[in-house]
Amino acid sequence: MNSKKKKAVGLSLIMVVVLILIGTFAWFTSTDNVTNKFKTGSLPDGSVKIVEDFEEPDGWEPGQEVKKEVGVLSNSDTDVVVRLSFKEALQKMEADGNSLKQYAFDSEQTDEDLIPVPSIDFSSNGYSDPATLGLTVNGVPSGVTIVGKQVFTNKYEFALYHEVSGKLYKMDADFAYDLSTQTVTVTNVKYLYYKLGTSSNKDWAVAPHPLATAITKSALDDKILLGYSSDVEQSTVTANKWVYDADGGWFYYIGTLSPGERSPLILTSVTLDGSANNTYQLMDYELDVRIEALQATEEAIDGGGFPGIPTNIANAIKAAL
Repeated sequence: MNSKKKKAVGLSLIMVVVLILIGTFAWFTSTDNVTNKFKTGSLPDGSVKIVEDFEEPDGWEPGQEVKKEVGVLSNSDTDVVVRLSFKEALQKMEADGNSLKQYAFDSEQTDEDLIPVPSIDFSSNGYSDPATLGLTVNGVPSGVTIVGKQVFTNKYEFALYHEVSGKLYKMDADFAYDLSTQTVTVTNVKYLYYKLGTSSNKDWAVAPHPLATAITKSALDDKILLGYSSDVEQSTVTANKWVYDADGGWFYYIGTLSPGERSPLILTSVTLDGSANNTYQLMDYELDVRIEALQATEEAIDGGGFPGIPTNIANAIKAAL
């Protein structure tokens, strides 16, 4: 499976987005993706861990806030200091104006860049097998289902779909019916697909870094809103709180974590802005949280344990030791 395809199914604080017109999709997965860098030799791997309170939703709609509480837990047998940063990845479908672009094919496709267009469940909308309407059908390929509904006297609506692993996918066709023979003829049958668009990635710790005034939004898409706890400051250095360094792309905790202690929360939620349009259907968004830890000593901080740490933040952390 190529990298594009991988991006269409997962996330770590991971959220991907869907609009309400295409059925229910879940594009959230929860994995622990932690980078621990230890600059002193005395901290074993696993001394700090990302902890979260996150429940994967069945479908995430514009305007819906999803609880995602994230903190750092110390498993060390000595006090530590920590910093945290984000990596983002975004995969959207090709768009045509304010909607996703659809491609039609004569047969099913195996190209991993193509995603079949989901179908609604027509049976829940009063559609049924044409035979129950007294109609005979010609021209429907094997593995394809046709359903129909009488909407007026001598007037019917028809739809096609195919099913894969219990999921329904939309199809297109031309329908002609002869009332004298009660026969429906189906022609020009097409399988419909969306196509993966350009993917993008952002490591907050690599320049250019997000501005302090911009951290409440994804660095890749301003419709994805990041909700922080009251213990996060955009630029003010305050004891026992997180502060964001816009010159390095890291959040620093201004204090120490004792053995077994959990830090104040940094994230509390992620929201898809209510103004997100149809181009956000089937979007896949990943937000990986990574942490670095040091022994809580002045020597570790002054010795370059956190490369690029601003002097004022370093001094504030040392004052808390």
